[in-house]
Amino acid sequence: MGWKIYNVYSVHRNQLSKMKTAIVTGATSFIGLSLINRLLMDGVKVHAIVRKHTDTKRLAENLSKTNINVYDGTQASLINIFQTSVPDTVFHLAGNYVRDEKLDDVENLITSNVLFGCQLLSAILSSRVEYFINTGSYFQFSGQNENPVNLYGAAKNSFISILEYYSSLSNLKSTSLILYESYGPNDWRKKLFPTILNAIKNNIPLSIPEKETLLYPVYCIDIVDCYILAAAKLRENSQNTANQLFAVRHKNPCSIEEIINTFEEVSNRKLLVKPGGWPRSDREIFNIWRGSTHPDWNPKFNLKEGVKTILNAN
Repeated sequence: MGWKIYNVYSVHRNQLSKMKTAIVTGATSFIGLSLINRLLMDGVKVHAIVRKHTDTKRLAENLSKTNINVYDGTQASLINIFQTSVPDTVFHLAGNYVRDEKLDDVENLITSNVLFGCQLLSAILSSRVEYFINTGSYFQFSGQNENPVNLYGAAKNSFISILEYYSSLSNLKSTSLILYESYGPNDWRKKLFPTILNAIKNNIPLSIPEKETLLYPVYCIDIVDCYILAAAKLRENSQNTANQLFAVRHKNPCSIEEIINTFEEVSNRKLLVKPGGWPRSDREIFNIWRGSTHPDWNPKFNLKEGVKTILNAN
């Protein structure tokens, strides 16, 4: 990582001083890897929880100081992990995402987004964990306080209610962060920013939705900053943030066209854009949810700065 990113990481270093050991689920995800890197840089002992068949290559190669713990699907395995690691904080990023679910997707969506979380919270009841940072998605809302967009969003909403229940049984203090479009260097996911980058690198046409789509893209380091702040503020003054959910977004949205224009400006290359080539979903979001952001968090990277880091990394 470049100096500038390290400098951003260092801004809130003092806020990690009381955190000794953290468990991270969803550790091999794009944001999970960035979060673990931040925690390790600041001296926090990290235990990652992964499934038996999870590919941990990126985790093992880049973040070798991470303790990898295998979850075999049973409650007993999670209890054993918590007893062995003795964490004070849990960052829960694990989940299974399907935009337009089919019948065959239902079991995995519920198992990953609800059942695993319930088992995790049950294990916490017999541990010393005091702070829990949960991860949600703007798919939980089709608009301002409206129904979930899909079963994934509904499952995420259900887990927030379950989290409130378990918190009432113990001293657990929790905050839920609602993520939007995330991006950053070396992103392997099949998402908008890597797709644009691929079109620029290989000089191929770029398919986009026919109708204008508004997004709230947030740079990965800014998202990690929000996780760290959320955990720190639970320690300092949990009355203001416990059992609350916060949107991790910029003040104003931007269109896909604006994102493409930024890539073209920074790279000094022109893209061949094909409107309508990106298939529309059965459940489009026309009134994107604008929840309140965490009172102590402000993103540091604007779109142009973030795109520069992506292009510089390739």
